[in-house]
Amino acid sequence: MNKIPEVIKHSQLLKRLVLDRETVEEQGCIEELCLDPQSHQVIGFICKSGLFGKQKKYFAWKQIETIGADATLVNGKSQVDNLEEHNNIVNIIGNELWTDTGEKVGFIVEYILNIKTGAIVNYLFKSNGWRGVLDSVYLLAPEAVSSAGNKRVIVVNSSVENPQCYTGGVAEKLGLLHNFLQADLVRTREHIDIARSEAKKLALGFQQRAKVVKKQAEEKAQIVTEQAKQKVENFQTKSTEKKNRKTQATTYEFSTKIQQVTTEAKEKIDGVKSQGIKIFNSSKDEGEQNTND
Repeated sequence: MNKIPEVIKHSQLLKRLVLDRETVEEQGCIEELCLDPQSHQVIGFICKSGLFGKQKKYFAWKQIETIGADATLVNGKSQVDNLEEHNNIVNIIGNELWTDTGEKVGFIVEYILNIKTGAIVNYLFKSNGWRGVLDSVYLLAPEAVSSAGNKRVIVVNSSVENPQCYTGGVAEKLGLLHNFLQADLVRTREHIDIARSEAKKLALGFQQRAKVVKKQAEEKAQIVTEQAKQKVENFQTKSTEKKNRKTQATTYEFSTKIQQVTTEAKEKIDGVKSQGIKIFNSSKDEGEQNTND
């Protein structure tokens, strides 16, 4: 029978089967440990079960009776009320490691905890070549951490000036790197989802703006069309009025000319008629005189 160790790494608990101590029913597999970065204490864990792992349960660390080589035994029912509260707790794995003097040291890749109490014994970090420190895995005492967030951890500068190298087998180191890459992949996917959401919002904003611009353009086009139509109507009206005035002037001039010609013709006719009468009277007088003679 395997001897139960006093300490265990965070990664060694992940995906471990959880059994109810009394009923021996499966509760799921450990998905994530709930770490309080202020007290450096693992206060519980979340396990998932069901089809595609959609069902989640939360167990407090104090509910753990035994952590064995193959499974974790728990007492009592899952605390449903605390699931939402602890589901969004800080995941320190993969966080950048900075000093309180503003220098980037590396990133957290793992932590080791006490099985009985859940207290963090050591964090493990990977160096990025800070101050000549080689690209390896080093120990970081919990008390060296001054603050921790969702992306970064700040430590006292003196605690990482001469870090103690963590000695582990090749498989163990590969496991640490795998855990970091997994955590980084999760964060990358989250960032991609956020970027997609922002892009979707921008696209929606552009669509709404395009609709507004289109509506404004249509309204402007309608106004311009109405103005053009009004100008055409005004031009046609003025053209018709001008044409009517010209027609009236021509008609008046033609009528005046006709009246003048008529008057002149009448005068000539009257002159001819008067002359004819005179000639007639003269001929008549001459005839009467010839008769008398």
